[in-house]
Amino acid sequence: MAQADQATPPSDARAAIGVLGRFLVLGCIGFGGPTAHVALFERDIVVRRRWLDPRAFASLLALSIALPGPSSSQLAFALGHQRAGILGAVAAAIGFTLPSMLLMIGAVVGLSHAADARSSGWMDGLHAAAAGVVMVAIVAMVRSHLVGPGRTAIAVLATIAALVFDAPWLPVATIAVAAALGQLLAPDARPREELPQLRLPSRSEATAAGAILAVLLAGSFVLAAMPDRGARLVAALVQAGSLVIGGGHVVLPLLERSVVDAGLLDQSLFAGGYALTQAVPGPLFSISSFLGATHGLPGGTAALVAWSTACTIALMLPGMLMLLVCMRGWHGLAAWPGAGRSLAGVAAAVTGLLAAAWIDPIAMSLEWRGSVTVPCVLIVIAAARLRVPIPIAIAACAAWGWLLGT
Repeated sequence: MAQADQATPPSDARAAIGVLGRFLVLGCIGFGGPTAHVALFERDIVVRRRWLDPRAFASLLALSIALPGPSSSQLAFALGHQRAGILGAVAAAIGFTLPSMLLMIGAVVGLSHAADARSSGWMDGLHAAAAGVVMVAIVAMVRSHLVGPGRTAIAVLATIAALVFDAPWLPVATIAVAAALGQLLAPDARPREELPQLRLPSRSEATAAGAILAVLLAGSFVLAAMPDRGARLVAALVQAGSLVIGGGHVVLPLLERSVVDAGLLDQSLFAGGYALTQAVPGPLFSISSFLGATHGLPGGTAALVAWSTACTIALMLPGMLMLLVCMRGWHGLAAWPGAGRSLAGVAAAVTGLLAAAWIDPIAMSLEWRGSVTVPCVLIVIAAARLRVPIPIAIAACAAWGWLLGT
């Protein structure tokens, strides 16, 4: 037994190197947001490399969607764990996130050399492109999740609630209510009949993850009370990463309240950073890399990289810790007959929250001038219809805004 225990870590360490290399590649080609990432993972990890079977993949995907945090990054983390334990999970998270983080740092450096970047025409183009990208995402989610009048009603209620009430706890409350309503309004959703075998975290690993998560959350409230802008930015990101269910698009309204409304970053730069996340591969939560790099820019290169890294970890780590905590109990929860209906209600509510985020702050913060905003929104919509890569569409929007100026 002792020999087997001693042999396991080197095996996982060797496998983790392969996981790191594979997810670095996926992080470089993972354009298109969470849905595209899931398809990419399934094709590469399940079909091509056969690291796990389709039923295990589907189970991990459902858990990633149900938990707060970046769903595609959590799925990468879970897939790495199946291959090489904790080392593989960390390797997958680093590999999938690093390319987008480096690109966002490069974008901030580029912004620093642009003349009056906050008011330049190309930033207006990026801002308008964000509106188009989110609109396309809403349409895709409506088609996928609003099956039947019951789920549509949940989405409409979630949209109204998000627009009427302005409270940081609103996304969590909306998700909880939607899970309950799903039992009544999504009767056609069914749970899986059989559950696959998964490599689960040990009890000690799950306990350690829970303890780290508790310290992280408690520390965020301490940081939030500090006068330092950097401390408050990190606190806002930790809390957003702990609350947001639905991925990068849904994190926008919560971050907008805690970052822009608090005066940590102006609306134009925030919207520009959000648009830039659509133009780079990897997770949409890489907006945290942009926010951190923007904050650290005055301190030089070292401060820029350090703040970008800290903010990226702050936004992404809570969701990954939650996945480790919850994975052991996932089989029992998924076996419950009502799980499928609750998840259907949650998916509908996420669609409604995204629609509300498009209305406020995205659409309401735009100057709907025909020369920049409307054409850029139409460029993104047309690109999606014609299957033109989104990065090309966003680059075209930036170029259009730059040509016209402001």
